This record gives sequence, C-alpha cells and structure tokens, in this order.
Amino acid sequence: MKKYLWLFIVPFLLIAFPVFAADVSFEWDANTESDLAGYRLYQSDTSGLYTYGTGNEVKDIPAGTETCTVTGVPDGVWYWVLTAYDTHGNESGPSNEVSADIDETPPGPPVQFRCIID
Repeated sequence: MKKYLWLFIVPFLLIAFPVFAADVSFEWDANTESDLAGYRLYQSDTSGLYTYGTGNEVKDIPAGTETCTVTGVPDGVWYWVLTAYDTHGNESGPSNEVSADIDETPPGPPVQFRCIID
C-alpha cells in the first residue's frame, strides 16, 4: 500500500505553484539633521502594528537616499512606515503610514470565444 501512496504524493510535489508578487517604490523628503545615519522601512499586514528596531526593518536605507523599492511583496493589503536613526543609534518615531492593495493575480481566461465567418 505504501508503494502506491508514493505514486500519488511524488507527482503532486513536483507541480509548480505560481507565486505572484509586486515591487513597491517609496520616496520621502530628506531628514536634515547633521548626525543622520539612515532610515528604516517597516512593513506590516496590519495597520498600526509594527515592531521597531534593528533587525525588524524590511529595508535599512543609508543617509542621503530618499527613495527605495521593496521587491517581492505578496498579494494582500500591506502597510509601511519609515523612521530615521542617527549615528548614536537613536531612532525617530514613525512617519505617516502608507498602504497598497497588491493584486498580481492574472485575469481569468475569456469565455464564449468563437469564430464567425461571413
């Protein structure tokens, strides 16, 4: 019986499931403090729910940069905030929250397709 179970499971594991994702770009006004070290971009699937600090950011952005792109954002509604941090390791509070509803699912096929010959 086990031998036949493998005949079912192995082909199923070899099927490729498509994964859809998007790239999301951001831009902001520069922080003008002289001891600015950089920015941290945080992402969440829940509005207002972020864990701040090094290691929790989606992207660590060096000072002098006011744009970034996050690649591979999966389908769903996502929220982001940006913080600034200085050369002493102090981190600002979060920026305003921005969001995007990512839907990279391709449309369904056309229906009722037919050929009409005159």
